[in-house]
Amino acid sequence: MKQWYAVHCKPKQDERAETELVKQGFEVFRPRIRSRRRTRQRYRVVVESMFPRYLFVNLDDTDQDWSPIRSTRGVTGLVRMGERVPVVPDAVIQMLRERADEENCIDLQPEDGFAPNDRVLITDGPLAGLEALFRARNSQERVVVLLNMMQVTLPVHAITRAR
Repeated sequence: MKQWYAVHCKPKQDERAETELVKQGFEVFRPRIRSRRRTRQRYRVVVESMFPRYLFVNLDDTDQDWSPIRSTRGVTGLVRMGERVPVVPDAVIQMLRERADEENCIDLQPEDGFAPNDRVLITDGPLAGLEALFRARNSQERVVVLLNMMQVTLPVHAITRAR
């Protein structure tokens, strides 16, 4: 019976491991995300692994030889818990695949719908009750708002849409 397992990759070799495993005939899934990176004076969009140093491989636990995986370029080995190789539930892989596009990229943008320059109301903290303009979201679940010429960073739960 085929089941999904996690493969641990060498640093910055997820893509190489994926390519090599596919060449060997393994079914591989490596979800990716798009993120903005600042390089020199500008931003650019890069595609990177959603789980750096990890990917998933679908293996038959009765009829398939797993030994080539260990010696595959870019691979450290299968993820283990002691001597046991845990199965990644099919539901997890299915959920990731449903959210992925044709390049296996998953959009991690929250579905709260805030866009730059949206008017928001601060609902929590010492600035509660003030209106502001939504500017951006950072990676620590915080938002940046513009408050009458003063830029403030707040927890994402501290704002709602202004009426």
